[in-house]
Amino acid sequence: MQSARVRLLSLLFMLALLATTFSVGQNSKATLSGTVKDEGGAVLQGARITLEPAAQPATSNGQGAFFFNSLAPGNYKVTVSFVGFEPFTKEVTLAPGQTTQIEAALKVASASDEVIVTAERPHGDAEAINRTLAAENILQVLPADVIMSLPNANIADALGRMASVSVERDEGEAKYVQIRGTEPRLSNTMVDGITIPSPENNVRQIKLDTIASDLVDSVEINKTLQANIDADGIGGSVNLVTKTASDTPTVALYGVGGYTPIIQGRLADQGGATIGRRFGASKKWGVLLGGTYDYNGRGINDTEPVPTPGDAVPHYSSQDLRNYAYDRTRWGATGSVDYNLGQGSDVSMRGLFTNFRNWGDDQIHTLNDGAFPAAGQSRRRPNMVISSLALEGTHMFGSSWIKWTAAVSRSRSGGGYGGASYSWVGDQSLNCVNNQSVATSVYRPGWSGCFGTGLDNVTDRSNYGLIELDYPTLGQSAQLNLQGSASYGWQYHIGSRYGTVEFGAKIRNAHKYDNTYNKYWTTSTYSATGPDGSPNPEPVVNGQTLTLSDGANIPIADSAHTEWNSSFSNPDYYDKTYPAGNYTDWAKVYEWVLANQSQLVLNIQSQPNSGNFDMIERIPAGYVMNTIELMSRVRLVAGVRIEATHVDTTSFDETSNTLSYKAGGDYINVLPSASLRFALDKDSDLRLVYGRGLARPNPEDITKAVGQPVLNQTPITISLGNPNLKSEQANNYDVLYERTLSHTGLLQAGYFYKDLTEPIATEEFYSTATFPHVPAGTRVLVSQPINAGSAYVQGFEIGFQQRMTYLPGVLGGGGISANYSHTASTARDLPGRSDQPALLRDAPNTWNISPTYDTKHFSMRVGMTYDDAMIYQYQWQDGADSVGVKGPSGDNYLYAHYQFDTQASYQLPKGFSVYAYGLNLNNEVFGFFNGSTQYMVQREYYHPTYAGGVRWNFTHEH
Repeated sequence: MQSARVRLLSLLFMLALLATTFSVGQNSKATLSGTVKDEGGAVLQGARITLEPAAQPATSNGQGAFFFNSLAPGNYKVTVSFVGFEPFTKEVTLAPGQTTQIEAALKVASASDEVIVTAERPHGDAEAINRTLAAENILQVLPADVIMSLPNANIADALGRMASVSVERDEGEAKYVQIRGTEPRLSNTMVDGITIPSPENNVRQIKLDTIASDLVDSVEINKTLQANIDADGIGGSVNLVTKTASDTPTVALYGVGGYTPIIQGRLADQGGATIGRRFGASKKWGVLLGGTYDYNGRGINDTEPVPTPGDAVPHYSSQDLRNYAYDRTRWGATGSVDYNLGQGSDVSMRGLFTNFRNWGDDQIHTLNDGAFPAAGQSRRRPNMVISSLALEGTHMFGSSWIKWTAAVSRSRSGGGYGGASYSWVGDQSLNCVNNQSVATSVYRPGWSGCFGTGLDNVTDRSNYGLIELDYPTLGQSAQLNLQGSASYGWQYHIGSRYGTVEFGAKIRNAHKYDNTYNKYWTTSTYSATGPDGSPNPEPVVNGQTLTLSDGANIPIADSAHTEWNSSFSNPDYYDKTYPAGNYTDWAKVYEWVLANQSQLVLNIQSQPNSGNFDMIERIPAGYVMNTIELMSRVRLVAGVRIEATHVDTTSFDETSNTLSYKAGGDYINVLPSASLRFALDKDSDLRLVYGRGLARPNPEDITKAVGQPVLNQTPITISLGNPNLKSEQANNYDVLYERTLSHTGLLQAGYFYKDLTEPIATEEFYSTATFPHVPAGTRVLVSQPINAGSAYVQGFEIGFQQRMTYLPGVLGGGGISANYSHTASTARDLPGRSDQPALLRDAPNTWNISPTYDTKHFSMRVGMTYDDAMIYQYQWQDGADSVGVKGPSGDNYLYAHYQFDTQASYQLPKGFSVYAYGLNLNNEVFGFFNGSTQYMVQREYYHPTYAGGVRWNFTHEH
C-alpha cells in the first residue's frame, strides 16, 4: 500500500516535468516584467498589476517584481495599484519573442501621506494591507517594520497582537499561539512554507519564544486552507518569511539595553545586524546574512497554592513561595542566496537557525497546612534549537511553470530540569496552618504559625536538611524532517476569462526520538524495621528526632554546611506579603555531593526508560487546484488535497525493559477546499471560504511511552500512549467582508465556524497490567488519549486600521490599529463528563488596541492586548465533589491577561535613530486557577521592563 502511494506520487512528478515540453517552444509570445517601488526606492510587495486588454492579474513578490508570460504581441495598458499610493499606469507595446521591462515608481496618494515612505512602521502597515488583499486565502501579515515597532521579544509576542490570536505566556513572554479559539496543537508553523518540527519531545506545536522576532522579514497567518498548503492547520498556519536581498544594499545594526526592577534589579540587552545586496550588472545574484542576540535577566515572584477539593470557601492544603532568577539567552542567524535566471525564473537557498537557552534557578519554600513545611530548588538548564534549510526554484515556460523545493529542518531539546529537595529539621512542634482570616487579599492566602525567628521560621535555610539532589535531565529529544515537493501549473483562458490549473506532490519524512534520562543522589535509605522485623529507632539529626516512613531518607543537617549558602536574596518578594527567605546554592551543594558520594546513593534512570521512544512519520501528499475569474468581479479558487500518513513507533516494553514495543499504522485524508471572492465595488469585496484541515496527534499521545507513575496517592495513576490514534479533522467555513479606506486603511469583519470530528480526549480506566516501578498486580488508574466525541468553535472578528492624515495640523500624524474577536465552543462526549465544556485554549474574548503617531522623524506606538480566561486542562469529572465544576476540582484555567506596552523612536541624520520602550508597564499577573478565579493554583509577577537603544540603517541615506 505504502509503496503504491510512493509510485503514484513519483508518476505525478514525471507528468509535471513532461508537461513543460508543450510550452517551451512558444517563441512567438511576448513577456512583460517589471518592479514596483516607492519614490524612495523601497520595493513594494503585494502590489496588484493588471493588463488591458484582459489578462490574469499579477502580484509583486518579495523583491517587488512581477511577470506576465505568454502574451500575444501588441499594445497593452499596465496599471499598478498599492493602497496608500496613487495608481501607476503606462502604455506598452510588446514585441513577439521579446521581454519588455518597466519600473513602476509609485507616488504617495497625497502630501499628507508622505510619512509612509519616510517612516518604517507606516510603510510596513501599507505593505501588510496590500499583501492581505492580494492573497487568495484569508491571510494576515506582520512585516518586520511593524513587528519591531513594539517590544516584541519573540515571534509569539508579535502574533499575539493580531486578530483572533491569543497566546500562552511563560516566564514573562508569549510561548504558544492559539488561533481562532483552538489549542496550539491544531495549528502549524512553517519557515518559508516548510513545516518545521518542534524541539520539545512531547508536542507538535513550536515553542515560538525560541525564535527571535528580528530574524524574519515578515510573519503570515494563513487563517484558511487551500490545496497547495499543508493541511496541518485547523486553527491556522503560521509562516515565518525569512529575509532576502533587494536591489538597494542593506546594512542595519542595532543595540539596546534594559532594566527590570525586580529581585534587586535584572538586566536585559539585545543586538543584531543584517547585511545584504544584489550583485552583477543585471543584479542577478542576491546575498543576505543576518544575526541577533538577546539576553533577558528575567526575575519572577511566584506563588502556587493548592486548593483543597470540596471546599466552597477557598482553603489551601499547601502553598509554594517561589523566587525565579532566569538568564534567558537567545541567538540566531538567517541567510539567503538567490540567482535570477530571467523571465520569472530563479533559484534560491534560504536558511534559519535559532538557539534558546532558557536557564534559571528557582528557590522554593512549601507551606503545608497542619504538617511540616519543605524546601526545594529547581535547576533549569533546557536548551532548544530550531534550524531550517531549503533549496527551491521557480521556472517559467511560456504560460506554464514548475516550482520545486528540497528542504531539511531539524530541532532538538537538550538539558532539562534538576533541583534539590530539603526536609524540615527545625521545631518539631511547629503548627503551620492555612488561615484565610489573616490573608491580605483573596489572591494572597494567609498562614499562621509559619514565620517565626528561629527554629520555627519556615523560610530559614538552617531549618532544613538535604534529602535529594537532581542533576538536570541528560540526553536529548530531536526531530529531523526531510522534504521534497514539486508543482506544475499553466495558464489558460476561456474566451476573455483567464485561469490557472496547478497540481503538485510533496513528501515529508520525519524522524523523532527521545533518549532523555535522569540521575540523582539521595541520602542513605532508612528502614523502619530491622533485619529481624523489630522496629528501628527514629533517626536523630541536629538534636531533632525525625519521624520517617519506611523507605524515606535520612536528611543531612543543612546547618552543618554554611558553605552551601547562596548570595541570592529578594527582600521585596511579593510586595513583602510573605517574608523573604534565605537559600542554598545548588552549584555549591552539587560540588559537595560529588566530593561525598560515599555518603549518598546515586540513582541513574535506566536507558532506555519508560519515557523514551523512536518515531518515524512519513506523509506523501498530492493536490490539484484551479483558479479562475468566473466573471469580471468573481474569482474562484477550488481544489482537493490528499494526504496519506504512515507511522512507525518504537517505545518502551515494560515486560522486557527494552525499547522494543513496535506499533503504528496508516490513514488517508481527502481534503477539499474552495474560495469564492466577490468584488462588491472598487474598494470592497466579500469572501466565502471552505476548507478541510487536520491535526495529527502529539508524539507523547501516539507512542506507547509510559509516564512516570504517581505512587504517593490512591489509586496509583499512570499515563499511557495510544499508537492507534488518528488525526483530528475539521470542516472550516468562513465569511469575510473587507474594505480599503483612503489614507492607508483597511476594515475587515468576518464570521468563522469549525466543525471538529474525532478530537483527541483522555480516557481513564483501571488496569492490573505490569507497569514500571509499580508492584505487580497493583490496580492502577490509567489515563490514555483516544479519538472521541466531536466539537465545534465559532466566532466573529473585526479589524480596523487607519491613518488619520485627513485631520488638521499635528493631529494628522495619528493612527489606529485595533481588532476584536469573540469565540464560543463546545466539546461533546468527553470521557467521564456529562457536561459540554468549551474547547481547550478557547479565549472567548480577545482584543488589541494600538494607537500610533508618526512624523517624518518621530514614531510612537502603544500596544494594549487582552486575552480572556481559557481552559488550559480538563480535570473535572462527574461527581468529583459537591461544589461542582466551578469549584476547586473544576477545570484548570489560564487567568485573563491584559498588558500595556509602548515604544517610541526618533530618526537622526545619517541613518541613525534612537528608541525606547516600556514592556508590561501595568505589571500584569500570569497564572492558573481551578473552576473559578478564587481557587488559584499559580500567580506570578514580572514587573515592567524599561529599555533604550540605537539603530543604524544604511538604506535611510538613499
